[in-house]
Amino acid sequence: MSSILSEADLNDFISPGLACIKPVQNEQKRPENSEDALVVGKEPSEPQKVSISLQDCLACAGCITSSEEILLGRQNHKVFLEAKSNFTAGMSLAVSISPQCRLSLANFYDLSLDVFDAAFLNLMLCYFEARYVVGTQMGRTLSISETNYELSRRKTLDKYKKPQLCAVCPGFVLYSEKTKPELVPHLLDVKSPQQITGALLKANNQNIYHLAVMPCFDKKLEASRADTEGEVDCVITPREMISMLQELNLAFSDFLNGPSLQDLQQRLTPEGWNPRLHWVSNSGSSSGGFAFQYVLNEQRSNPGSEIIQIMGKNADIREYRLVDSTSGQVLASSSEVYGFRNIQNLVRKLGGARRTSRNIVITRKRASEKNASDSKPTEPEPARTDFIEVMACPGGCINGGGLLNEEANTTRRRALAKKLDTQYSTLLPQTECSEEFVSSNRYKFSAIQKSTDVVTVGNTW
Repeated sequence: MSSILSEADLNDFISPGLACIKPVQNEQKRPENSEDALVVGKEPSEPQKVSISLQDCLACAGCITSSEEILLGRQNHKVFLEAKSNFTAGMSLAVSISPQCRLSLANFYDLSLDVFDAAFLNLMLCYFEARYVVGTQMGRTLSISETNYELSRRKTLDKYKKPQLCAVCPGFVLYSEKTKPELVPHLLDVKSPQQITGALLKANNQNIYHLAVMPCFDKKLEASRADTEGEVDCVITPREMISMLQELNLAFSDFLNGPSLQDLQQRLTPEGWNPRLHWVSNSGSSSGGFAFQYVLNEQRSNPGSEIIQIMGKNADIREYRLVDSTSGQVLASSSEVYGFRNIQNLVRKLGGARRTSRNIVITRKRASEKNASDSKPTEPEPARTDFIEVMACPGGCINGGGLLNEEANTTRRRALAKKLDTQYSTLLPQTECSEEFVSSNRYKFSAIQKSTDVVTVGNTW
């Protein structure tokens, strides 16, 4: 699976693994020896030795182009350390970390979440001299609110087509732009929590270097997009963080004894921010809860309605339906679709020649005639819902390729992801994503509807 990439050869194509859902049709030879070659090889089993591999490059475990490999090379802990050493007068460091990364690192160090959070804040303050250290919930709350606002706005348009697709997963956005341009009009143009957090941190001070700790390598490519306006300067994963600390001969345990978590949060929170709000979470999936939050928001406008949850044949497909309690009419619907195999099935259904409209009415039967559960739908239909929360990683962001899940055994790996998913819903306090958080700023990005880049056009996956 090893390949050698030359920075001068930007029109190559890296062969995906045998399990790739889109096999290569035309292979191109790659140079075996070249100066300044970049090597993409098998991911080492030890977490401290981090590299971008074909298994981990993109969430689909498929393929990246050499130009993307170069962008990834500019987003790593060595680049961060070099930039930090060259800070000019007045330059400050801001660090953001996603809840999935916090749980993964806490599990790796065998610490409770609060103890890990305090040690992480202490590390960033004392060693890296960070001015701000924040969670990403503030950015996510705005992203969810913007998503709900945009969905409501698009419903009023004549050209409205459902389902609308969540665009916070850069792996899925890249997949759509490269191979399925017909999906691009369905993508919501709302930025992800990572980018909105960066925009908030730099809103009043551009002399800030923003380091983001994120669960997958795709986030590096997202931060490198031309329309992100420098909101994130560098993205590293938990794996890379472990490598960085080892290279610096730093023991994480040395930072366990410090100020209290509350004092650290107060000290490292930006001016005007609630010190606790950006460290909490919200109801819904461990990938952000965008699908559930949409239906929950619609329920606020429909008193007397109820939310029905429908599980798919596998755990990576789920649908939420907002149903009128009296008539059984479906008022709103959304779904979660994770993993590229499920995404492929979704794309086939969306591209079907015939799409019939539905008018689902759930018949309410008396208990004496039939169990009430029999009247509820048993099969999710993501392609027919209003909105889909799409994530490239199987299991969603809690199973991101950059997290510290080194289990070689698939069963144990899934068990760890499930454990983290459970901790996500039980250990993180939850907040409401209400309309009061909607900002006057519109956090938009522009998906490429038809790429003219030679690398993208030459891609055959």
